[in-house]
Amino acid sequence: MGVIMGKIFDSKGRLKIPAREVREEELIVKQVFCPEGHNLITEEHLIDGHPGIELAFRRENGQEGMVVLSPKLGDRRAIFLKGTVEEGEVVKFLCPICERQLPILTTCEHCGEGSIYVLFLDENFSFNNAITFCSKRGCPNSTIRKADRIITALGL
Repeated sequence: MGVIMGKIFDSKGRLKIPAREVREEELIVKQVFCPEGHNLITEEHLIDGHPGIELAFRRENGQEGMVVLSPKLGDRRAIFLKGTVEEGEVVKFLCPICERQLPILTTCEHCGEGSIYVLFLDENFSFNNAITFCSKRGCPNSTIRKADRIITALGL
């Protein structure tokens, strides 16, 4: 019995799964929490008109700093408020309010040096509703991304 070609199968008989169009507002993180429940979105520092994600960091040499990450998934931009991080450097991230180190999901599968940090999208603190990023500056995984799925959008 042959494969019936039509709207749901391609010419090789594979099921076509339509890509869902992603709206711009779905790519912007509106709230994000440390494990103690502090919302890390800051209205004081905007990136492309959107409130950024403010984090504290600690360098290997003990120097501490503050950074605001873009809230847009896949966007690598950051504003350093205090201190700096060199390209290729690995840092530890902390909540700027309680100073607790943020949770680490795993070692980065791309660079093998950084840690994949987790920030929760709601106060249920579920890893399935979280964003992740690598702690090594310049690693492709250092962009904010959804923990439970890959989101693609034209132009990213």
